Amino acid sequence: MDKNEIQKIEKDIQNKWLLIGSFIQRKACEKLALDSSADAVPLLINAFNHGGGKIKAIAEAALRALKDRDAIDVLCNAAIQDPEGSIANICLQTKKRPSSPEQACLFLFVTRQLEEYFKEDDDFQYLRDAYERADPKVKEHVISVVRSGDRRCQGFFGGRRKKLQDCTPEEIRVAIDSALRHKDWSRLFRAFRELPLKHGFPLLVHLRTSAWEPAEEDMKGLLHQALVESKGESLPKKRQDVSSSLFERWLSPEGRPTGSEGELLEKLKTCAPPDGVRIVGALAALSSLSPSTAGVIAQNAHWLVRMAGFVTGITATGDINATSSNDTNYWVTEIANVEGILEFWPASATPNDLEKLEASPREAWAGKLGTFRKLLRLLIAQRMDHPGEITPVEFEAGEFAGTFIEAE
Repeated sequence: MDKNEIQKIEKDIQNKWLLIGSFIQRKACEKLALDSSADAVPLLINAFNHGGGKIKAIAEAALRALKDRDAIDVLCNAAIQDPEGSIANICLQTKKRPSSPEQACLFLFVTRQLEEYFKEDDDFQYLRDAYERADPKVKEHVISVVRSGDRRCQGFFGGRRKKLQDCTPEEIRVAIDSALRHKDWSRLFRAFRELPLKHGFPLLVHLRTSAWEPAEEDMKGLLHQALVESKGESLPKKRQDVSSSLFERWLSPEGRPTGSEGELLEKLKTCAPPDGVRIVGALAALSSLSPSTAGVIAQNAHWLVRMAGFVTGITATGDINATSSNDTNYWVTEIANVEGILEFWPASATPNDLEKLEASPREAWAGKLGTFRKLLRLLIAQRMDHPGEITPVEFEAGEFAGTFIEAE
């Protein structure tokens, strides 16, 4: 056997091995395509980027057909890393985007879908949070778009400043959700200290299971005491089944009257209590109300109407002891106190607020409402003990409540 024959045999063997390897890779890719879970996506991306022929086509078809939300998130995150690459192109063509608001806005921004981006986040609220947590490569992509020449993007560098208390409930909710996803315990603990208990109390569940502790001894003591006080308690829940409650049925949208604010208030003057409750529900559903409307409802002769005002939030003042001495009806007083405790901002507390809370009678410290009072007293007392920390700190509009910075 001469040298040429030997070389021919070696080449034939090599080609057969390559064919065998390609066959195995294709079968593996087909199996991954049937999976299409979040765990399979990185392997499919690798097959799409580095495979050839049938392997690349199988991987691409599987990526385009992804339906699982977690899998789509993985794919879109890969697109964010390379917004001008082929994976980003697949996402654009199939109209995929991340499930979380801030990642979706980051994706839209770096892939230069600016018309869609500004529909979602015209003040850079979500983008700034995503940018803060992004790696240097993704931050470069963001800055590249900011400097692209589109004047709308220049707002990313600045904007007016506002206080934490000026944030909308939606801004607060998104910021808390983001911090929970990223397990940012220090930020969540600051949220608990700054926000009303209706937002802050549920965070104690997560802080309890995290085993996280602040570095400062006084803050560590505050957290430990809050966990002790809150153990076994939860926020009051609105009943889902209202079939046995006439009051809640009166407040439901069914049978609610229509009309302008003035027309509804005029009807309220002469109607029976059940109809008055329905009218309050209709007023609460309006996009905005004049300041005097809350006073009209709070002074109504029927206690059911006054209670409806507190339940819907129209007459809730955020006062620690709101109207507890101004209404002789027990149920109105209970509702008012719950609203006042849960709506109060510890970040705005004064020594007078602490005195009012301390003046509550012994029975006020019992039960669920007593737990909320104890927590609020703990938070306010901590701020009064550290007056140097109570400074009016502002933040960029769009930096939103996610920063949880201290406020006046």
